[in-house]
Amino acid sequence: MASRKEQREEARREREEREQAELAKQRRKRRLWQVGSTLVVAVVIVVIAILVASSGGNDTKVSTTEKQNTTDLFTGIAQNGVALGNQQAKVTMYEFADLQCPFCREYTLSVFPQIVQKYVKSGKVKIVWRNLTFIGPDSVTAARAALASGEQNKLWDFVDLFYKNQGTENTGYVTDKFIQNIASGVSGLDPNKMKADESSPVVEQELGEAQNQAQQFGINSTPSFLLQVGNGKPQKLNYQQFKLSDFSGPIDQALKQAGG
Repeated sequence: MASRKEQREEARREREEREQAELAKQRRKRRLWQVGSTLVVAVVIVVIAILVASSGGNDTKVSTTEKQNTTDLFTGIAQNGVALGNQQAKVTMYEFADLQCPFCREYTLSVFPQIVQKYVKSGKVKIVWRNLTFIGPDSVTAARAALASGEQNKLWDFVDLFYKNQGTENTGYVTDKFIQNIASGVSGLDPNKMKADESSPVVEQELGEAQNQAQQFGINSTPSFLLQVGNGKPQKLNYQQFKLSDFSGPIDQALKQAGG
C-alpha cells in the first residue's frame, strides 16, 4: 500500500498533467477574451447557469472564527491591488494559484500564514497574487471576484476566506450567492462594488498578466512561486512539501542576496 506521501505525490503528478493540458486551452481562451469578450462572457454565464441548476446552489456561510482569523492575519499589512506587504520590500514572491486547486488550499492554510508572520509583517518580503484559471468555469468566476476585491485592496482577505470554504472542483458551487457569502466575511469590502468590478479592464489585465508571466517562466502547475530580488529576473522557488523550511531557505537566500 502506498504511503500518504506517495499518494500525495501521485495526486500532484496527475494534477500537473491535467494543468499542462489545460494551459494551451487557457491561452486560447485568453485570446478569445481579448477579441470577443462579450461572446465569452455569454458562454460562461450559460455554463454556470447549467451547473447551478444541477447543483441547487450553495449555502456556505463564513463563520465568525474564520472571519476573525483572516482579519487578524492581515491586520497591519498594506495591500495594494494584487500585492501584499511593504511596496519597498527588497524581495518579491509571486504566487501562481487557482482558487479551485486543493493543493493551493493546503498551502494557504498551512505554510502561508507562517510566511506572512515571518517575512511579510516585518516588511522584508511582499507577495504578488497571480491568478490562473486552469481547472474550469468556477476558477474563472472565482478569479474575477478575487481580482475585483483587489480593487478595494481586499484581495488577500477574500482569497483566504475562499480557500477556507473551498468546495469540490467544477461542481458549479462558485455561484453569485457563494461569492456574496465570502465577500460578506471580508471586513470593509463592498460586495456591490466588487460585483461591478468583476468585468473591469483592470481585472482583464491582471488575468492576462498572470497568464503571460506563467507562460514566460514555464509555470504549469499550482501553487507555483517565483522569487525576485529587487528588479532582477524572477527565479522559480522549488519546494517538495508544504513546510516552512522548504520556503524559508530560498527566501532567506534571496534576502541575503538583496542585502537584507
